[in-house]
Amino acid sequence: MSSTTHSTERRGELYGSDVVRSYGDAAAEYEALRNDAGVVMREDRVVLRAHGRDPVKMLHGLVTNDVAGLTPGQATYAALLTPKGRMLAEMRILRRDDDLLLDVDAGAVEGVLAHMKKFVPPLFARFEQAEFAVVGVYGLRAYDLLRSVLDGPQSSLAEDEAATGAFDGDVAYITGTGWTGGPGADVFVPAHRAEALRDALHEKGARLCGHAALDVLRIEAGVPRWGAELDETTIPLEADLGRRAISTTKGCYTGQEVIIRILHRGHVNWHLRGLLLGDAPVPAKGTVLTRPGEDRTVARVTSACMSPRFDQTIALAYVRREIEPPAQLVLTESAKNAQVVTLPFTG
Repeated sequence: MSSTTHSTERRGELYGSDVVRSYGDAAAEYEALRNDAGVVMREDRVVLRAHGRDPVKMLHGLVTNDVAGLTPGQATYAALLTPKGRMLAEMRILRRDDDLLLDVDAGAVEGVLAHMKKFVPPLFARFEQAEFAVVGVYGLRAYDLLRSVLDGPQSSLAEDEAATGAFDGDVAYITGTGWTGGPGADVFVPAHRAEALRDALHEKGARLCGHAALDVLRIEAGVPRWGAELDETTIPLEADLGRRAISTTKGCYTGQEVIIRILHRGHVNWHLRGLLLGDAPVPAKGTVLTRPGEDRTVARVTSACMSPRFDQTIALAYVRREIEPPAQLVLTESAKNAQVVTLPFTG
């Protein structure tokens, strides 16, 4: 949590985390995050540190993506699974010279630490909270403003691509992100310097933005997040995380047998889809949908918003595999129609 409170700051809970929801004008914040530049304190993310005799080998054997192939300064995105292929967390992993940084949703941290304590011998790797915080910068001018306050990359970064820089003499790790569907970066800085970085970006023209506007952009981009689309019941392939989070060439990892079986000989029963809802009220998480004239649940809303970009209510939802876009469904709570679409939303 930020120790400095701005006069227009509005705090609240979002997906289990206490965050700044807005600075008084969510519409202007949305516009900045999409078309100009906005800075967000990512209080919903926690940075963990893995260190010891061989943290790379230990983590490589636990997560879905290739960690052993990273060189210092590189990053990847991965899932941590149970033996049954269900998710315990999603994370960005940044390799340094002697350790690893793990960027994890705050709601998953306790489970991650418990899992590591149970399955990783402390002689080989120990996991603990790092003295880093994440500051997000998003919008068309995001990298221009980053270059004005950081010694770092001179060009934009692809999603999960990383670069090492410095902020006023302190190390800063910059990672590309697709969280909003547009340009953006998440910057790992020493926690005691996070507010100074935010303020420096604000002084250069970035608007202070909250998580309410950021979440609208996330939903518009069709990006799943922990606490909404992702939880302990999710198989990552249901959320279409295969391309980004799963290596099909690395060695064994926990849950691999389930993932390989699905990829080569099976299927998942649910797929993350988008819903176009017209003028329907924004549905709550868990709202169910049926086929017209039927009672069987064939879809369930995970997150939703009123979309400025599409000028209607939209939602992310898990939809039964036999329901193909552009099928028409019905929201049971409002009897409003919903059109199923593939992600990301377009138009």
